[in-house]
Amino acid sequence: MSYKKLSILVILVALVLSITSLWDDSFIVDEVPHVGAGYSYITKGDMRLNPEHPPLAKDIAGAALSFLAIDQTVFSTQYWVTDINGQWNFGRILIYNSSNDVNAITRTAKTTMLIFFVLSAILIYRWTRERYGDRAAFIATLLFSFSPTVLAHSRFVTTDMPALFGVLLGTYFFIKYLQKPSRRTFWLAVLAFGVAQLTKFSVVLLAPLFILMVIAWCIANSLSFRKSAVLATRSLVLMTTGIILVVWPVYALHTMNYPPEKQSADTEFHLGSYGNRLFADPVVWASDKPVIRPLAYYATGILMVNQRAIGGNNTFFLGEVRNYAWKHYFPVVYGIKEPIAFWGLVVIVLLALSLKVKNCPAPNFSADPAGSFPADRQSDRGRTSSGAGRHSEKRRVWYGVSFCFQSLRSWTKTNFVEFSMLLWLAIYWYLSIRANLNIGVRHLLPTYGFVFILLAGQLERITYYVLRIKRKIVLTTYCLLLTALLGWYIVDVVRVHPYYLTYFNQLAGGPAGGHRYAVDSNLDWGQDLKRLADWVEKRGINKIHLDYFGWADQGYYLKDKLVWINAGTYKDARDFLAQNPNGGHIAVSASFYTGSRGDPVNNYIWLDAYRPIATIGNSIFVWKIRP
Repeated sequence: MSYKKLSILVILVALVLSITSLWDDSFIVDEVPHVGAGYSYITKGDMRLNPEHPPLAKDIAGAALSFLAIDQTVFSTQYWVTDINGQWNFGRILIYNSSNDVNAITRTAKTTMLIFFVLSAILIYRWTRERYGDRAAFIATLLFSFSPTVLAHSRFVTTDMPALFGVLLGTYFFIKYLQKPSRRTFWLAVLAFGVAQLTKFSVVLLAPLFILMVIAWCIANSLSFRKSAVLATRSLVLMTTGIILVVWPVYALHTMNYPPEKQSADTEFHLGSYGNRLFADPVVWASDKPVIRPLAYYATGILMVNQRAIGGNNTFFLGEVRNYAWKHYFPVVYGIKEPIAFWGLVVIVLLALSLKVKNCPAPNFSADPAGSFPADRQSDRGRTSSGAGRHSEKRRVWYGVSFCFQSLRSWTKTNFVEFSMLLWLAIYWYLSIRANLNIGVRHLLPTYGFVFILLAGQLERITYYVLRIKRKIVLTTYCLLLTALLGWYIVDVVRVHPYYLTYFNQLAGGPAGGHRYAVDSNLDWGQDLKRLADWVEKRGINKIHLDYFGWADQGYYLKDKLVWINAGTYKDARDFLAQNPNGGHIAVSASFYTGSRGDPVNNYIWLDAYRPIATIGNSIFVWKIRP
C-alpha cells in the first residue's frame, strides 16, 4: 500500500475515533456560547453575541444546526433583546429547551468541526510531501492525526483547531507567493490570509510573521533595496487586500441586521475599560458608521482578546491557585500533555542535529575571504604587541560574526520553509509564555502543524543518512526504534479513547493523575455531564450533590436528582451528614476540586480523606459519604 493510501487510512481512522469519542460528550464550557452565537449569525444575520471570536467555526456549526428543528423562543428573551453579549444564557436556553433534541444538536455541531481537522491533515500531508517526500508526509499525517490534543479539540465548536488550520493555510500560500510571485499566487495568498483571520484573533500574528519573513527573504536572496521595497509593499498590499476582500464582507454580512445604535452601545461597553484609548476610541467612534462598522466590529474583537490576555484568569497549576501566569506553565503542560513516544522522536532528531553541528567545519581565522587580513597585518607592523593583539582579536570577532551571518543567510535561503516555521514557533511561544492567561495547552495548537511537519522532515533526513550507512545493525536498530515509537504513539492514544481531552502521559500518571498538575481545558471542560447522568441513572441513585464546572444544563440531564452545591456548602463530612442523615453522593468536577484549594475556608480538602467510588471520564469525581 502506498504512503498516500496509508495517510488516507490514518485520517479516516482518526475521524472514526473522533466521532465515536464525541457521541456521549456534553457541550464543553466554551461551546455553549459559540453554538448559540453561530446559530444566531446564520438565522438572524446579527453578530451581537460572542464578538471576542471570529465567526468562521461558529458559522459552520450554525449552518448545520439551521437544518434541525430548534425552538426559537430564546430570541424573545432579555439575553437577545436587551443584554449586552448575553451569550452564555442565550446559548444554554437555545440548546436545552425541552422541545429540542439535545443529543442531535450536540452531535451535529461537534461533528461539523471535523472539517478543520481534515483540511489541516490534507495541508500537512501536501506540504510535507512537497518538502520531504511521501514517507515523511505519512509520518507527519500520522503524528497529527493521532495527537491526543488534536483529537480532543478537533470536535469542539471552538477556535483552537480552526486557528491551526488558518496558520497552515495562510503561511503555505504566502511562502508560495514569495517563492514564485505571480497573479495566481498573489490572489491565493490574499484569500488564504483573509480566511485565516476568520478563524481566531491570535492568527493576526501572521501579519508580523509575514513582515519578518519578507525581510529574511530579501536578505537571504541578496535582493537590492528597490526589489526589497517592492516586495515588502506588495506583501503589505496582499494582507490589506485579504482584510478588505474577505474579512470586511464577512463581517458586513454578520452585522447587516445588527442595529447600529446597539452595536455602538455594546462596543462602548466592551472597550470601556480598555487601557490604551488610542486604539479603543477610534473603534468606538466607527462602530455605528455606515460601511466601516463591520471593520470596527472586527477590531473590537481583537481588542477584547488582548484585554482578556492581559487580565488573566484563576488557574490551578502544580498545586497552586492564582490569577496571574506562570512563566513555566506552557513548557510544563506541553511536556506532560504530549505522549512520551513523541518526545522520543524529538530526542532522536535533536541528537542527530547535535551530531551534525558538531561535525560542521569551524571558521578559518587564518584567512579573510575579503582579503583584508594581509593588509591589516602589514599595518600592524610597528605597533606594540599589546595593540596588535587587541586589533587581531577584533578582527577575529568580526570575522566570526561575519561567518555566522553568511552561514545563517545561506541556510535561510536553502531552508526558507523551515526558517519560517521556526520563526512562527519562536514568536508564538514567546508571546504565550509572556501572556497572563494560563488555561490550557490548547492555546498552543496553532504551532502543532509546523511541529509535526518539521519533526517528520528531520526524521526523513535521518532515515536517508542511515540508509546510506552500509551497516545492517545500524539500519535495523533505527528502523526498530522508529517503528516502536510510532507504534507506542498510536497505542497510547487509542487506549485513552474516548477521553482524549484528559490525556496526560505516563510522567504525569496518565489521565487519572493529570488533575494533580493542571485542570480546566487540559482535563475538565464540562464534557462529562451526560456521562455522569447516565452513571446516576444506571445505578438508580435518587439524589446527587453536584458542583459542576461547565455550562451544559445540569437540570436537563439530572432533572430532580440534582442538588446544587459549591465549595462552601459543606465544611466537612459531619456537616454533610447533619444535613443528610442517611448519607449520599457528592460529585465534583476536577477543576473545582483542585481549584478550591486556593480558598482556606471554602474548599473540598475534607474530601481527601475519602476515596472516590467513581471517576466519570477522568474529569468528575464521585464520593459516597456514609453515616
